[in-house]
Amino acid sequence: MMKHTVEVTQSALTQMLLNGFEAFVIKHGNNKRSGIEFHASIYGDIEVNDKEDKCRSIIQFISADTSAKMGNGSVDTSEEAEDLKEQLAEQMGVYRLGNMHSHPYLLEEMSLDEVRKRGCEFSAGDIECFLQQLERYESEDAYVLELVLTIKQLEKQNSARDGRIAENAIEFSVGNCKCFLRAQTFMKDEQGELIAQPTELLCEYLEEFTHLSADFGRVKAKPKRKRMLEYKPV
Repeated sequence: MMKHTVEVTQSALTQMLLNGFEAFVIKHGNNKRSGIEFHASIYGDIEVNDKEDKCRSIIQFISADTSAKMGNGSVDTSEEAEDLKEQLAEQMGVYRLGNMHSHPYLLEEMSLDEVRKRGCEFSAGDIECFLQQLERYESEDAYVLELVLTIKQLEKQNSARDGRIAENAIEFSVGNCKCFLRAQTFMKDEQGELIAQPTELLCEYLEEFTHLSADFGRVKAKPKRKRMLEYKPV
């Protein structure tokens, strides 16, 4: 079984947060609330060591899927868009490494403890989607790399438990929002079931707690609108 290491650069993390919080705070289209999911393709470089069964994926940037249909509980993507961007990226010398999406939770939606236990995990719907992706590949060694960025609105900043919560997951604060970044590689077994591969997430910016020195402002509900958010800079 191959061991995967996933490195997220600061520029890639910045793009994840910019896209994730835009989807979280700003009202999109006909959605009647804030806090919708976004989806993106992730790109960078990959290093494979077959002798040691190790794979190192370096995420250099992400590309938000503007054709995706974003909702508060799901996001539908376009295979055509993913294929188009993958082919263009290869001509620019970078590889499409996988995908990412977000799990948004407003203040009244799920407690922080529940988000830690299950809200920041991949959902049953996510798993079904990953299986469908793997069916596109003929190779028995095919795998998918997936990241999920979970954003949970709080009344005030709470950075007490910021840091690594698992080998493949890191908890951190952005203003009064608690965030969780999780990476996981998946393969299919002989029975066609999805199995998680050993995956380690690395992000120097978060692991050195650099985010705690930033003043990100505050996300709060608009007056008399619990499900409609606004951003208040410091």
